[in-house]
Amino acid sequence: MRRGILQPFQLAAACVLSAVIAGCTIISAPKSSDPGKSPTAPPSGKTTEPKQSTSPVPAHKISPFASLSKYLAGRQGKITAAVYDKNTGRTWVFHPGVRQNTASIVKVEIMGTALWNAQQKGTGLSSADQALIRPMIENSDNDAATSMLANVGGPSAVARFDHAAGLTATIPSTKKYIPGTSLPGWGLTTTTALDEVNLIRKFAYPNPLLTTGHREYGVTLMKNVESDQRWGISGGVPAGASVAIKNGWLPLAGQGWQVNSIGWVQGKSRDYVLAVLTSHNPSEQYGIDTIEAIARTVYRKLGH
Repeated sequence: MRRGILQPFQLAAACVLSAVIAGCTIISAPKSSDPGKSPTAPPSGKTTEPKQSTSPVPAHKISPFASLSKYLAGRQGKITAAVYDKNTGRTWVFHPGVRQNTASIVKVEIMGTALWNAQQKGTGLSSADQALIRPMIENSDNDAATSMLANVGGPSAVARFDHAAGLTATIPSTKKYIPGTSLPGWGLTTTTALDEVNLIRKFAYPNPLLTTGHREYGVTLMKNVESDQRWGISGGVPAGASVAIKNGWLPLAGQGWQVNSIGWVQGKSRDYVLAVLTSHNPSEQYGIDTIEAIARTVYRKLGH
């Protein structure tokens, strides 16, 4: 049974392609420069023309979002996405800096906060916390999430975890309820696709924030979400590749549906973290269809 935020009612194209897909950017390590040299100015009265390369751009340097420009331009709503490709070390963002509501994907932040708090105290998760975290992630249980949020110390504690995790654009909601509803207010936490990629990377790959045991615990839960919640970034991923996933879906009065999917795909020569956030969808299924079209393209483009 699906019990997400609805329970009460039931990235850039590489710079060389910026003219092809507006609003995209690529993030990679900057090239080093020689501080001892300065640009050479042309002789007085003369100008220089930049050399134009006719060499094709290597496939691994092209954003996996680039070929989606026409499709996404024709979709309703607002869309932002980010992907980190472990095989190349590159991160691409489609519509960078766009903040959207998390809906139930914030539950991964709450789980991360609980694990991080336990590490700070030098203890493991209590049996009571484990009893809440499992349904919160695997079944997207809202009541479990609300109880777990209180257990970790509330939105301020989640904000401290976010800061430690490097989520610079995420703001936990302090509302008890979504205005005009009885839905939990934590669903109005705001974030970016890049922050969500950085969050999932803390579970997918070794890092100083979470121990190996805690990372694997979180990934195991995300690999075991109930069957009707395995849509989204799993689109186009064949049997034999693993998917650790968390989705969120939320209808907002006058704004349509917020539909999000975040997670980690590994296997079949792929190893990447993908986050897709969509808002103002005319229906939940419409948002799912958009996300899965992006996911299928990303899976295909990141094959090596």
